[in-house]
Amino acid sequence: MIDLNIKKLAEDIKSIKIQGASNIEQESIKGIEKYILKTNKNGQDFLNELTENIQELISQRPNEPKLRNSMNYILKKANEYKYELDKTKLLQDIKNYHEQIQKNNTKISELASKLITNGSKILTHCHSTLVENAFKKAKDAGIDFEVFCTETRPLFQGRITAKNLCEYGIKTTMLIDSEITHILKSVDFFFTGADVVFSDGSIMNKVGTTAISMCAQKYNTPHIVLTPTHCCETNELFNINQQIEERDPNEIWEKENRPPTLNIKNPAFDIVPNELIDKFITEEGVFSPETLYLWVNKYKLGKEKT
Repeated sequence: MIDLNIKKLAEDIKSIKIQGASNIEQESIKGIEKYILKTNKNGQDFLNELTENIQELISQRPNEPKLRNSMNYILKKANEYKYELDKTKLLQDIKNYHEQIQKNNTKISELASKLITNGSKILTHCHSTLVENAFKKAKDAGIDFEVFCTETRPLFQGRITAKNLCEYGIKTTMLIDSEITHILKSVDFFFTGADVVFSDGSIMNKVGTTAISMCAQKYNTPHIVLTPTHCCETNELFNINQQIEERDPNEIWEKENRPPTLNIKNPAFDIVPNELIDKFITEEGVFSPETLYLWVNKYKLGKEKT
């Protein structure tokens, strides 16, 4: 049975009330922790219901390996402790895992902030907590710089970025999505997060990222991707055939107001090929797309041996 709190959390993820790979992952971990705390089931019954609740969360946003990897970790630990009536050890392992994720995210933002110097101009697209925190850390260090952010249609997630940065006292300018060529020739970096990192170093990110990245290359503006390594897709099937989430057409134009015969495409993401990406900043250090490919394969080999 799906827990009521998990059901509400799933609805918030689907509607993008909770958005961004890092936020979805962290809120899901907290939601599963609360479920484990209150359930009275044990053994296989507990595992079955836990799996059902985890699947409910994962199914809302299929293009989120970060979420899948974290939920798989929880399931693996739950299987280890399934015959223990006391769930203290399981909850402690999940707590330790969650804290490590937060430490890793902090490290990524700190590393990225070092690229920002006085007078820097940085473009970003959509909303990434890692990118936002990199800007905040640069501001805390006394760096004088400017951020340009897109609206990010159709749901305007760029407004989240703009609002948060302005409230933090960071000089911020918003652009409509199609205006980026007017600014790319004069910015120093294009910062984004990544919803998926494939084993060849290409990424899936908010729709529009590819077009901006192509223009950035044209103007010699480095595309810097901030991502934890567990955002890497280690499932070969997903690497070969990752389906892009198609969202409700009403996000673009409400049904009652649009021509009845009009077709609308509303993909949530697009794929940025590795040759457009300058570097990845991760908790394990800085990688090029090529060296990230080698790291991911080494990581996969290590997982297979454990």
